[in-house]
Amino acid sequence: MEGDGAHATALSLRHIKVDVVPPSSSSNDSVNLDAFDATGTTYSKCIKAVDVVNHVLIVSLTAFILYHSMQVYNVLNLHVSLCTLGYVLLMSEAIVVLAGESILTNSLTHRAKKHVHWVLQILGLISIISGLVVMYRVKTVHFRSVHAILGITSASLMIFLAMTGYPVFIASKLRSYVRPVSIKFGHNFFGTACFAIGMASQCYGYRKFRALNEQTSLDVQVICIIVTAVITILSIRNALPSLFRQFIGLFR
Repeated sequence: MEGDGAHATALSLRHIKVDVVPPSSSSNDSVNLDAFDATGTTYSKCIKAVDVVNHVLIVSLTAFILYHSMQVYNVLNLHVSLCTLGYVLLMSEAIVVLAGESILTNSLTHRAKKHVHWVLQILGLISIISGLVVMYRVKTVHFRSVHAILGITSASLMIFLAMTGYPVFIASKLRSYVRPVSIKFGHNFFGTACFAIGMASQCYGYRKFRALNEQTSLDVQVICIIVTAVITILSIRNALPSLFRQFIGLFR
């Protein structure tokens, strides 16, 4: 009996699980993970806050310019309205929509974001070309000022991008002829340049906007230029790192 009891006790001990706790790693790992999660959460909140600020600036500046341009109907004010809608609102949002942290399109798939991107780009192109045409028809001297030269340069790049945008969607199918990274780098580079040049033209245009001169002070023009510059920087903040990675990928 005693032998049987000892044997039963030995069997029961075999089924007992013993947890071995490392002497010092568990507590430190827990602290590190908590710190990493807190840092990641803080960074994500900051990015979302920046995105919200950018959207607010885009809508506010567009509404402000449209309000002043609609006080009196003339060709110049129509030109200002169309170009502001094209560059500040549609082009900015078209670029922001591809950002991974965009609060407005965060739930969309990457393919859906690309479709929203090109739709906004086409609408922006239509608005900007319309603005150029109405001004071109009433002027006798064309493309002499910095504002006009930057504007026509940006519009030309925009037309080129619209005509060559489809290969970006099928870049993987064209890998037998050209590397996908080359197609994406070219589109990203010319798209960023087109947007930056167009927004620079927008800034020069504030100086020529009579409605803004008559109804507000010179300081408001400076504020509009600063806000436009901030919108430009915030809108391309994701495009620039992507452009750099694609550039490095060209040499791999």
